[in-house]
Amino acid sequence: MVGTRGRAGAVGLAAIVALGCASAGSGSGGRVVAPTGKVYERGTPPEDTRYSQTAVLYLRRERPRRARELAREGVSRDPGNPIHYYLAGLAHARLGEYRSADSMFVRAEEIYPAYELEVEPARRAAWARAFNEGTDAYAAGDVDRAIDAWRSATILYDLRPRAHRTLADVLVGRGRHREAIETYRKALEGLGRRPATRVLEQGEVREREEARARIEGRLARLLVREGRYAEAEPLLRRRLAEDSTSLDLRSDLALVLDRLGRGVEADELYASILAERDLGSSRLFSLGSLFFRSGDYGRAVEAFGRLTRRQPRSRDAWYNYVNALFAAEEWARITSVGDRLLDVDPLGENAGLIVARAHLEAGDEAAARRLVERVDAAPVYLEGLELQRSGAVSVVRGRVAGNGAEPGSVVRLRFVFYGPEGRLGRRTVSLEVPSPDAMSRFEVSVEGRAEAYRYELIDPPPPTLCDRSRVLSNSLASTAFRRASSRVTIPSSTSSTRASLSVCIPS
Repeated sequence: MVGTRGRAGAVGLAAIVALGCASAGSGSGGRVVAPTGKVYERGTPPEDTRYSQTAVLYLRRERPRRARELAREGVSRDPGNPIHYYLAGLAHARLGEYRSADSMFVRAEEIYPAYELEVEPARRAAWARAFNEGTDAYAAGDVDRAIDAWRSATILYDLRPRAHRTLADVLVGRGRHREAIETYRKALEGLGRRPATRVLEQGEVREREEARARIEGRLARLLVREGRYAEAEPLLRRRLAEDSTSLDLRSDLALVLDRLGRGVEADELYASILAERDLGSSRLFSLGSLFFRSGDYGRAVEAFGRLTRRQPRSRDAWYNYVNALFAAEEWARITSVGDRLLDVDPLGENAGLIVARAHLEAGDEAAARRLVERVDAAPVYLEGLELQRSGAVSVVRGRVAGNGAEPGSVVRLRFVFYGPEGRLGRRTVSLEVPSPDAMSRFEVSVEGRAEAYRYELIDPPPPTLCDRSRVLSNSLASTAFRRASSRVTIPSSTSSTRASLSVCIPS
């Protein structure tokens, strides 16, 4: 919640006592000079009327509706006198009619520019009230009303970015990205201005610069997300000028340059990023995902490969690494590391078929057949595995699909979780087997912030397959993967890539 400075501050009643010049000095030619040194053109100064005097009395008596009526009547009777617009704005603000208050304040300043010195604190007080109304509505679950209130706050006063930032963040969450982008931009415009009524202290200037940096970062990321790369580039470059070591900014700028067709510049940035020796696990995952989405499979392989060295027991690290190798058609490398993936993802149908495909492409048809038989013999398949962290708890969610086990029977799995300092714990989960054409969801959790996990089949034990090493004829080999199709995507940074392909080796 945002505080206000007493009851009078809520409608600017302190300003009513000495209208027009309480905070100002006189300059040459009768012009008004603000405390900040700003000089106002004379305009038409306010003059008291019976409407204005009576409206002030009603405002002091907490009767804003009657004050509004009198002020608006004064506007009709004497439209060239700014005092009526000013008082109407105060009354509208007291009644929560913020857009009407804004229009009245704007007109008052048009007639008498120095009214800014009285309007600014009145706007600030009304801004606080509107912001708090939005906060209360949001807490009550009325998001639409909260959005309306915060939007009113942004219209009334833009010298504080909090309402703009809060509104834009909520709009992003609702998928209203165009509105959010415009709101972030208006926040930056407000931060580019300074109050008229006082000089900012050094701490305030520093806070505003920090707020500007945060909002520019959010705006740049949203512009990238929306594919508005040309608009994002100057923001990213400005942020990099202030924080040249930021890997996030460098990665985002590299992506933007690549999308703008400036591949040489993008490659230089990507190379400098990958040259960093101390890239953490989350950074390597993000980079691998970024490279994969952009079709740069070679660098995706490098990033995910480094991730497997940092997390050698991570199912997601190995799955993404092998998936990147698959996209790059690095068949020999897949055959050399395929067992590592199958050790940590033994019931992954996609994992087994990717490795089988690599062996076939490498010319080892017997190994490909054994792997396909292993996949076919699995009691169930696990799909859509995703590691999520919330507070002090880490959860793996996924789906189980029926295969060889009897529907209604139970399979038991052991999940092992790893944190930055090593193993966090083991959890066993029992899953009822769905029918082969159905699947069900499951989750397993552990206390602590897990960075990686693996799982193993406990019961029934993994099948032992005979070594049927018949070699496919050339004609059969050419059609061995006629059912194969690949679809490789990387979703969020908390989940692994998803490769989907089917393999059929004729007997």
